[in-house]
Order: sequence, then structure tokens, then C-alpha cells
Amino acid sequence: MRTPTATVAALLLGPALLAGCSDDPGQPAPTTAVPVDTPSPAGTAPGTAASTVTEPAGAAPTDIPVRDAGEAARTTAPRPPVRLVYDALDIDMPVVPVGVADDGQMEVRPDALEAGWYRFGPTVGAEEGTAVVAAHAGSYVTPRGPFYDLKDARPGDRVRVTRADGQVLDYEVTSVEKVGKDVIDLEQYFRRDGAPRLVLFTCGGRWDEARQSYDDNVVVSARPVGG
Repeated sequence: MRTPTATVAALLLGPALLAGCSDDPGQPAPTTAVPVDTPSPAGTAPGTAASTVTEPAGAAPTDIPVRDAGEAARTTAPRPPVRLVYDALDIDMPVVPVGVADDGQMEVRPDALEAGWYRFGPTVGAEEGTAVVAAHAGSYVTPRGPFYDLKDARPGDRVRVTRADGQVLDYEVTSVEKVGKDVIDLEQYFRRDGAPRLVLFTCGGRWDEARQSYDDNVVVSARPVGG
């Protein structure tokens, strides 16, 4: 596994130190939700939701655009991803579907050992659109999770995703970005149209104590191998 060279938080729960994300790692991890908006099929978000303020172990990514929760609830994406393996970073973790919380925010798994796939968007292997998978970099339960090392991803790396139907899909990393939460354009990542791809999210950069949030999002984009 590549040695981390900078502090990475979670897109979600992010550790402020290599040892973990909290001064009290033995405390149960809080349930975390990610603020979301409502994009059109082309990815255009009509508004921006307010950021959630949490303890460092509950830091969430910047607002993520999604479809209206009512519409999304009527849509069931087939063949969800159930496991993600990124050999170059020693990542091997389960993936579970996540949706939209009652307050309109995207749900995020509280334990950094689990990744969440946004079930109201495309799944892996879809003919078009972006499959989005996010995970905490660290949590009270798991001070340092697998996605902590996403910042060390490199173009050309391979990501392997297994679906519930048993099909295994290979992706090749095309870009690795660390983008400030204040400037990131999430519409380009949360799309239901366009070329098929996989996008992995977590947080990184400097911890802002006043905002109780990390400054950046770490975004890893990958295309289907042979696609």
C-alpha cells in the first residue's frame, strides 16, 4: 500500500491524524448524511443545500446533487455493487446501497469499513451515466478506513467491482482530483447520462475547525475497461 503523504479526511468521516479521526475513537460512530441537491438528467442542480456541521469524525463532503427524493424513491436500480477492490491501494471493502435521508441529504455509512453506492443513480455496468461510491476515510469505530488512501490513487490503476448478480466489472482510473469544497462542480460527477464511469468520493485537505469540515473533496474517476 502506498504511504500517505498528507492528511485525508472523509468525504464523510475524516481522520485529522494518521491514527484516526477523533480524540475518542472508542465512541460509537454517528450516523452521517451528506447534503444533496436535485439535478436534472443532464446533471444540472437547481440549488445548493447547506453544509452539515458535525464533529471531525462526522465531516461530510460538500453538497452532492441528487434527484428529488420522492422521484428517487420510485426508482430501483438493478444489480447493485456489493464489493469494491482497489489492489494498488490495498482496498477491499463491501459496498451497500445508500439513499436520501429524511432531511434531504444523501446517506453515508457510519463505519469507514463500508462504502455506500448512491442507489438512485446509475449502477456499475450501466450503459450510461456515473455510478457514485463514497466512504468515510475514518470513523470512531474505524479510525482509518480503506478510502483514507484514495488521495494516492493514480491514473492507470485498476478498480474491480462485483455486483449482486455475481458479475465482476473492471475499471481503469482516468483522473485523481483534490478539489476545494467551495469550488467543486458536482454536477459533472453526478450524472445519469453520458459515458459510463465510476466515481469514488472521500474528503481531504486541511481540517477547518471553525467550519467543522475538511476543505477538499478527493475524487477518483474511472472508466470501464474496454469501454
